[in-house]
Amino acid sequence: MRRGISLLLGIGVFACLATAASAQPAGDTTAAAAPVKTAVEPATLVVNNRPIVTLRGLFLNRTPSQRVEAARLRIASLLDADTEGTISANPTREGSVIALGGHMLFLITPGDVDELAGETIDTTSRVAVAALNLALTERLELRDKRLMAWAIGRTIVALLLFVALLAGARRLYGWIDRRLDRRAELWAGKTAIRGFALLTPAQLLTVLRRAAQFGTGLTMLLGVYLFLGLALKQFPYTRPWGEQLGHFLATSVKAVLGTMIGWIPGLFVAILIIVLTRWLTGLVSAFFTAVEEGRVAMPEALAETAQPTRRIANAVLWVLALVMVYPFLPGSNSPVFKGISVFVGLVVSLGASGVVGQYLSGLVIMYSRALRPGDVVRIGDDEGVVVSLGMLSTKLRTVKREEINIPNNLLVSTVTRNFTRLAGAEGAIIYTTVTIGYDAPWRQIHAMLIEAAARTPGLRREPAPFVLQTSLSDFYVEYQLNAHIEQPDKRLSTRAALHANIQDVFNEHGVQIMSPHYESDPGEKKWVPRERWHEPPAKPPGNAEGG
Repeated sequence: MRRGISLLLGIGVFACLATAASAQPAGDTTAAAAPVKTAVEPATLVVNNRPIVTLRGLFLNRTPSQRVEAARLRIASLLDADTEGTISANPTREGSVIALGGHMLFLITPGDVDELAGETIDTTSRVAVAALNLALTERLELRDKRLMAWAIGRTIVALLLFVALLAGARRLYGWIDRRLDRRAELWAGKTAIRGFALLTPAQLLTVLRRAAQFGTGLTMLLGVYLFLGLALKQFPYTRPWGEQLGHFLATSVKAVLGTMIGWIPGLFVAILIIVLTRWLTGLVSAFFTAVEEGRVAMPEALAETAQPTRRIANAVLWVLALVMVYPFLPGSNSPVFKGISVFVGLVVSLGASGVVGQYLSGLVIMYSRALRPGDVVRIGDDEGVVVSLGMLSTKLRTVKREEINIPNNLLVSTVTRNFTRLAGAEGAIIYTTVTIGYDAPWRQIHAMLIEAAARTPGLRREPAPFVLQTSLSDFYVEYQLNAHIEQPDKRLSTRAALHANIQDVFNEHGVQIMSPHYESDPGEKKWVPRERWHEPPAKPPGNAEGG
């Protein structure tokens, strides 16, 4: 009966295990086959405040903490009995037995070894024996009154040295503060860049004082740290704490120095890339400057686009340099550095879309050669001389000494008139239109307009001015006078003088200008006789410009 029940229970357990195994994913078969280890908390054996060994595994169903407590009690009883002998490690089938004079203290098993840290039973045993010997030696040192008196004496000397260090640091800070107060104004003048002072004497003095205070405080903290470590090392019971302080300081300094030394090759490569890029950009700038100035023979199209090409070449070189320098920057592989880089790139890409559009529009203007500095142009309702072509905007200077800044994306979509682009050696042409009635001979009108152009300063005699009849309207003929101007940037003043001379010539010959429009012929001609040319407030002929 009992065998039957046991058989049924065995079949049920097997069925449950089979069901669990079939429900487990295929990828976890290796994990399922691995033996299950019971998770236990490791415990460290401490003798005379010094760590001896860390036990991690179970032995005879006893946890690491129970094994540590049993070892501590055995060690205490043997030491209280003044048991003599040496500490030894004896290999056995179960592991390594640590003993004192033949008396077992504790056992190190394979489960106590941290294999991931590269530990073995042999190395763990040697470390435990050395630590236990040191702990027993320090226990004997605690009983030696002479050694304790020397320890107290050394601690007092260290305290006196520490107090002297604090006093010296305070006196040094006072000396530095007085020196800074006298030299702040002189040093502030040396921080000026092209006449602009980066810091006022008061600001520089504050910065230097804060730096001196920080250095003094850091020196005092370091002195406190060193004093504590030295004082704790003088006594056997607190010596492990002092050793930990010294080990932490040495490890931290070593880590910092090691990290900084590890940065040196990368920084050297980064500086080398930057210096090489700077040299290349200088070479590129010198070449394109020579092309722009005509010292290097190039086609006209390349000479006119030398400036934007130089900018693009330099920008490409610096972008490539940045890409090559990035991996060599300290901390470039850290997640924080990468996150900041992604964030900055996202902000720039979202906020600089308009700027990129302006840059592209500027490149279109420069490479289309529609404008160049010195050209007289009309962009929309604005007329003036092109002062500069930038990547973001184009600047015009009008005859009224106004500077107009036109965004490049607006300039690309606006009709532009260039009065000097095709002028060549003959100069640009200005023109004006007058309307004259059909009762005036057109040959006379042509002659009078050409005479008005001849009287106008700033208009060239060669090529000669010419007249076009652009329209035969219902009541008048439309005449257009065309003349070459010597200085295109003075179009408005030259045209104003031309209009004045046209009126004078037509009045001299008694020919009526038909503007404004009219609906019927008047009883007499609408013109101004010579004797009325200078009626007040007009000036007499000797003082009037153009007479």
